[in-house]
Amino acid sequence: MPLITKLAGPRRGLAGGLALGAAAFGAAFGLRWLLGIEGVPFATFFLAIFVTAVFAGWRPAAAVLAASAVAAWYFFLPPYHSFELAWPQGAIALGLFVLVAGGQIGLIEILHAAAAQLVTARQDIEKLLAHERHLYHELQHRVANSIQSLASILSIQSARITDMADAEAALAEAVQRLHGVATVHRRLHDPELGGEQLAEALDALTLDLLRSVGRDDIAVQVLVQAPPLGHNPATLVAMIVAEAVMNSVKHGFAGRPAGRLAIALRHLGGELCLTVRDDGHGLSGATQDRPRLGTTIMDGFAQRLGGSFRLENVPDGGACVIVNFPSSATRMDGPR
Repeated sequence: MPLITKLAGPRRGLAGGLALGAAAFGAAFGLRWLLGIEGVPFATFFLAIFVTAVFAGWRPAAAVLAASAVAAWYFFLPPYHSFELAWPQGAIALGLFVLVAGGQIGLIEILHAAAAQLVTARQDIEKLLAHERHLYHELQHRVANSIQSLASILSIQSARITDMADAEAALAEAVQRLHGVATVHRRLHDPELGGEQLAEALDALTLDLLRSVGRDDIAVQVLVQAPPLGHNPATLVAMIVAEAVMNSVKHGFAGRPAGRLAIALRHLGGELCLTVRDDGHGLSGATQDRPRLGTTIMDGFAQRLGGSFRLENVPDGGACVIVNFPSSATRMDGPR
């Protein structure tokens, strides 16, 4: 295992460290005694101090340093078996040993701290990479879902085409809906979107859609009073809102110079209620008898949320899209 990993790894407790230091000191003393080399009284003790500092920390290493200095002073510095020191050679040798060994301990502590920081930084990078991979896969999943939804919409439209005029209208609607999907993904690019962020995103999404069709004269109000949504339900809610907004522009506000849209997501009892209300013309009898493509699409998105969809007239004028779905959908982050 690399030394840097050893340095960054956990150290022994103080008792275990002292035991390791005692063993290292004993081995160093025994080896020095057996070698009996003149002129190098501290040779084996440096290794004992190094090993203790690496595996046990500076406190046990300092204890080994102190024991080594005393042992070398008494046994291996002339005059031998005495605490007298030859002046100045003995004092200088002992002082240099303490200075160099102490510097060795300090350097190992610095390296240990730096290695621990490197390991922490590597772990943070690995977490960040894992998060980025999660976001990438989530983006792929959301784009695939949107493409599948568009394919279903085009399939429904193609079944309704009877002449060239229908084909042109279907193509124009397909372009409009593709633009809507792109707008939704641009505004809901964060897979962790929810809470107040969702209100801001829905407001910006609605204004983007209105500007794309030249309707800057429609006032928008957005209210979110619900727990944070997972990224999948947030996307489905945004798709319903986008479809409802374009439906209001095309039918509710047709021929009118201005209007109001009120979008709300509320937590009511054990479920969530999404409403998109306009003050436009309201629903005609034909619309109620034969649902348009837009209502079919919104109904499909509501079913994917595990909820229900309805479109009804408002007593004081206008129409309202109402989608009720279980609050458990806030945790719906897997494939749908």
